[in-house]
Amino acid sequence: MTAGIKVGGQFDEDQPFMGSLISSRAAQGILDAQDNLVSLGATPLLAARRIGDAVVTPGILEVSAIESLPDDEYFGPLLQVVRYSGLENAVELANDTRYGLSAGLISTDDSEWQYFLDHIRAGIVNRNRQLTGASSDAPFGGPGASGNLRPSAYYAADYCAYPMASMEGDEVVMPATPAPGITL
Repeated sequence: MTAGIKVGGQFDEDQPFMGSLISSRAAQGILDAQDNLVSLGATPLLAARRIGDAVVTPGILEVSAIESLPDDEYFGPLLQVVRYSGLENAVELANDTRYGLSAGLISTDDSEWQYFLDHIRAGIVNRNRQLTGASSDAPFGGPGASGNLRPSAYYAADYCAYPMASMEGDEVVMPATPAPGITL
């Protein structure tokens, strides 16, 4: 599916699903991050490639073998896959970061959702929903070093005791038709 995503420039006639990064330097940063992770022991499942000045195809790396995984945010299409042995281990691994903007769980099990909600350290926590679309009016940006920290500034603490917003879906929702440029 990911390899079928149409990637291209903003003026391409067959309109792409995914466009360029902010700059050529940002595109090179994604490729450099990929190279670094591979040198540390990551296995490329789908290697990111540069196909234009600032255009990079999505990359997927299996990083479970890396003993000291860099705690870095990559602002581009580079997904890291970490294998885990159960929900508790997954939450422990997810919380092992200085960041914490968003986290999501795909599950129909209410007890898994409750455990996840109670133990995950993130500002946006969703079940069976995408992690995007948080309101800029929210009084926080996550408990870690990502997001916009406290858009409501110092006084957010007066009306928001624990910085988390959440959306829950009743069931796993898959689109009836794929987005343009995606092959299922």
